[in-house]
Amino acid sequence: MNNFRSHSFFVFVLIISSLLLLFFIYPLAILIIVGSKGILSALENKPFLASIEITIIISSIAAISAIIFGVPLGYIIARYNFKFKNIIETIIDMPIVIPHIVVGLMVILAFSSQYGIGPLLHRYGITVIDTILGATLAVSYLSSTYTIRVVESSIKMIDPELELVSRSLGASQFRTFFQIIIPNIWRSIINGAILTWARAVSEAGALFIVAYYVVFNKTTVYPSSVFIYESYIGLGIIEAVKFAATLAVIVIGIFILFRILINLKGNKS
Repeated sequence: MNNFRSHSFFVFVLIISSLLLLFFIYPLAILIIVGSKGILSALENKPFLASIEITIIISSIAAISAIIFGVPLGYIIARYNFKFKNIIETIIDMPIVIPHIVVGLMVILAFSSQYGIGPLLHRYGITVIDTILGATLAVSYLSSTYTIRVVESSIKMIDPELELVSRSLGASQFRTFFQIIIPNIWRSIINGAILTWARAVSEAGALFIVAYYVVFNKTTVYPSSVFIYESYIGLGIIEAVKFAATLAVIVIGIFILFRILINLKGNKS
């Protein structure tokens, strides 16, 4: 009887899980199937290739920034209890719930208006609207949370005794961090950065406000999401699907490659 109940529960969970996985896969499969005939022509479209290039650059800067600033913050949240910690954690998760169009407006108000530090940046010739800087600020705001949370969870799994032993042996906090913590969480850091990168690649709403296009190599270039939207509005769904399928294949390919390399490196370690 117990075996039957266990088997029934497994079948139930399997069916429910399979439906969700199918929901993830089915629209993507349709997109790639319908757009596959146009992938080669999309790869010959220079403006589209430029849009992919600028998107990858912006997303990569966002991912690197998330590592530089997010890893220390993840460590603080994981290791220390302090007053207002709950408020800090709420701030970290806040970008997930704010509409992306609103984030775009926030970035413009904060960095490119008469408010805040906008006048100071303008005085030094630093422009946010329709620049790589502005696009990077927008996607970083929306995607850095993933790196912080992944790193935090990974650090919580490390026994604090390891750090105490290292400190008791005379190692500084900096040395302990880089020789004990980082080697144990490097895969989580990369995984978090990949999630940040992928989230940044997929951004559209904030870019519509902050950087509908950017000047790159003395040429006006749309980020890939904006390029696909322009194709849909101007040329119709068939042309847009062609570019969307190509972008999906490229991004998913890079994403899978990163995961494979991490697993291979982890197995060797």
